[in-house]
Amino acid sequence: MESDSTTSHLGAHVTYWDPTFLTSEGAKDSGEKQTQHPVYCVIILNQPIEKKKQIINICTGAWCTVYADGGANQVFHTARTNEEEQILAPDVICGDFDSLEKEAEDYFANKFNTAIVKDGNQYKTDLQKSLRQAKNLAGPNEDVTEMSAVVFGGIGGRFDHGLSQLHHLFQENVEADYAFPGRIYLVNPESICFLLDRGSNHIKTPLGPGLFRESVGIIPLGRPSLISTDGLEWNLTRQVTEFGGLMSTSNHIKRDWIEVNTSERVLLTIELDPFKREPLNGSVEAAPCHTGQVDRQR
Repeated sequence: MESDSTTSHLGAHVTYWDPTFLTSEGAKDSGEKQTQHPVYCVIILNQPIEKKKQIINICTGAWCTVYADGGANQVFHTARTNEEEQILAPDVICGDFDSLEKEAEDYFANKFNTAIVKDGNQYKTDLQKSLRQAKNLAGPNEDVTEMSAVVFGGIGGRFDHGLSQLHHLFQENVEADYAFPGRIYLVNPESICFLLDRGSNHIKTPLGPGLFRESVGIIPLGRPSLISTDGLEWNLTRQVTEFGGLMSTSNHIKRDWIEVNTSERVLLTIELDPFKREPLNGSVEAAPCHTGQVDRQR
């Protein structure tokens, strides 16, 4: 559910978010207002795959899957069972192919009839090109009226690449051919992040095994934002947040639903309860346990 006109005590117009479909456990009916899990695509960028189980879990429910250029290499070189291959099989591999290995391209094209789409536009990122392909796949289908995107590899690896993905989330004036109308979630093994709308946002945030951990951040990228919150350990009340000033970067979730009212679009990050790490050699190691004093900048 994208939005609802339900009245909130922090604001009149409420946008509801249910990111629990990005956890291993998924949504739990707590008797509160529920949101429907969206139709979504999965985009895999060119970053090492740290937690194969996480990607498989989310790809299982995806409407379509797009590999961005060298993202195909990452999956190709990851050990997979036959069942996992069927789940991870891409509908499209796209990009300028400066990093796509010929062996990976031929493998997916021949075994799964994957479309290989070259896009040489050097002014667009791999993420933008992949979102374009996902939108084109959904376009002719009358059953897909609204689609979100789940992006792996967008907030890891090179720092400048990560900033580029965040920049794309904030772009409001994008050429129509590359514009993506749905929500975009950036996912890595430890956390998810997405852009909240202006106004009042209600976000489903159940804590527990396979769901979320307590750490949450509200990041005012781009410009200062006047923010009020409810459901956090350190709530804000009409406080200006900005780089160089107050920022709620290491707050704690205290309720199954939190509320963020913001004058500008801000980035929300939520810590995931970890999957197990699965290195490429097939062995499994436990995800690191976070202990000790947390950063209480807020």
